[in-house]
Amino acid sequence: MKRLLFSFAYLMVANISLAQNEFDVLRYSNLDFYGEARFNAMGGSFGALGANMSGLSINPGGLGVYKSSDFSFTPSFHYNYTESELNGNLVSDGKLNFHFSNIGLVGNFRAGSGWESISLAIGYNRTSNYNTSISVKSSTDSSALGSYVNELNANGGIIEDDIFGAFPFSSSLAYQTFLVNPLSGNPLQYDHVFTNSTNLSQSTSYETRGGSGEMYFALGGNYNDKLYLGALIGIPTVRYVYDRNYTETSENSDTLTEFDSFTIHDHVQTTGSGVNFKLGMIYKATNWFRLGAAFHTPTLYSLADEYDSSINVERKDGTTFSDKSPHGSFNYLVSTPYRFIGSASIIMGNRGVINIDYEIIDYSSARLTQDSEYSSNANFSIENRNIKDNFTATNNLRVGTELRFDPFRVRFGYRLQGNPLSSNFSEDNSATIYSGGIGIKENGYYFDIAYSLKNFNSQTIVDANQNVFATTSLKDHYITFTLGFRF
Repeated sequence: MKRLLFSFAYLMVANISLAQNEFDVLRYSNLDFYGEARFNAMGGSFGALGANMSGLSINPGGLGVYKSSDFSFTPSFHYNYTESELNGNLVSDGKLNFHFSNIGLVGNFRAGSGWESISLAIGYNRTSNYNTSISVKSSTDSSALGSYVNELNANGGIIEDDIFGAFPFSSSLAYQTFLVNPLSGNPLQYDHVFTNSTNLSQSTSYETRGGSGEMYFALGGNYNDKLYLGALIGIPTVRYVYDRNYTETSENSDTLTEFDSFTIHDHVQTTGSGVNFKLGMIYKATNWFRLGAAFHTPTLYSLADEYDSSINVERKDGTTFSDKSPHGSFNYLVSTPYRFIGSASIIMGNRGVINIDYEIIDYSSARLTQDSEYSSNANFSIENRNIKDNFTATNNLRVGTELRFDPFRVRFGYRLQGNPLSSNFSEDNSATIYSGGIGIKENGYYFDIAYSLKNFNSQTIVDANQNVFATTSLKDHYITFTLGFRF
């Protein structure tokens, strides 16, 4: 059961009828934080440095470090490469995506009474990428149609007229396309057309699209050029699209069935937005050493799922059948964990900087709740208990450095994202991100380029009911370009 719960990390869902579960919460809670090329090249490590548009999403106290107004925007390319292995079959896949990972404006104003300046900021930073494409090929002697048969035969069986009303997104599709049929002499029990077939070819493909980002409004100040304070209101948005195609094909020589193949397509789209609040500070202990601290409240998301399923069937004589489920929808709320970030930086004069961020997140504190504006009678007690039991507090580490050769910059970064899964799981859901980049900074403008590589592993569902999973390794290649102007 634990293996089923973890299937395909949390990027996927095992069945669209179970679209709201604890791994959806994990998906929206486990953020990568992307943005400007300088920020990305240094591993997102800016908690005690400040004066960076994307760094405000980590520590809004960095807004107080600005000494001038600033505008920047960042087009980005994200390529996800995957390799999946099952029973010795290795299949690779990939997906390319273009988006803007940052755009923002900072206004810096002179102040008095000990305050050197006050700054206001509005902007957008990308926080997660959901673009993934995974393919798996294998064979089986036990068809996935068995799960539909088990569903129909449970509790003594079901009459044919009640199938659609009871199982509109699952068994009804197989029944309407003649893949499952009542037994002769016992109309309450069913069997499927591949019962006696062996060496069935399986082909599974997953594609996810979208991402999450945060629009923010921030206020910061510089007190006596020693203490930098900031507060930020974030309005995060989510768009997650999931498509799964599962195909089984019988051998041409298989005379035990008249059916050649069937393909099941599952589709889920999740959209929504939320709100959070962040506080941060940076203290300049000396001219060469700074400390930073930040707190992020939980984000409260209002999300909406839309989903459907369809099936296409072909017989060996070329006859085809198809059926599609009704359109389903569901609204719900997600509360993500709080975050604490502690930071330290070393300023090496005109030669460069080093920064370290240490982040604490308690994933077991996240929650799913019913959206009271919609009548759904949903009860998430099981999912919330699973969140509490199966997720844990974890730590993230971000390290970044910048070397200065005026007007040029060379940057490197490293991130370690801790495993949010508790000891109930043997799987490790941690990830490492390596990054680097170059830039040029002149008096009125700057231009930066960054590359990052994220490595992580997962499991991909082939047949959840029979605990058939493929081992998948994923690599995210991320290239960003930032053009900014200071005035």
